[in-house]
Amino acid sequence: MTRRSRYIDIRTVLKNYLKEHGVTLSDLLSVMDEQKEGIMESLQKRIYLTEAQSRALERNLTSKQLNLLLFVVQAFYLLNPSGIYKGFIIEPKREDVIYGEKATFEGCKMILKALRISTEGLND
Repeated sequence: MTRRSRYIDIRTVLKNYLKEHGVTLSDLLSVMDEQKEGIMESLQKRIYLTEAQSRALERNLTSKQLNLLLFVVQAFYLLNPSGIYKGFIIEPKREDVIYGEKATFEGCKMILKALRISTEGLND
């Protein structure tokens, strides 16, 4: 087995997870908070954010993108201390995303890039 085959990208993990649970991404996002204020409060509980970083996320991402980030951080990084999904190491790796009890801003940008969400405007 090659080194690369031991890894699985977060985008694939998300797709597999939703399919396995019979849920579409639209279904998931439709039950989450649509108000950016509430989403940002939830993100601040899970991510180390400065005021400037928080404003940059709020300004540059849609509510759906923020909710997706929130879900991925919570489900696959905070609630999954092993960083493993079905025997594969999730990329970006947990140790690159989580510091202590929360995700880092840099880690979140790595997740967004892996999900193919633009991080333009998030470089402060």
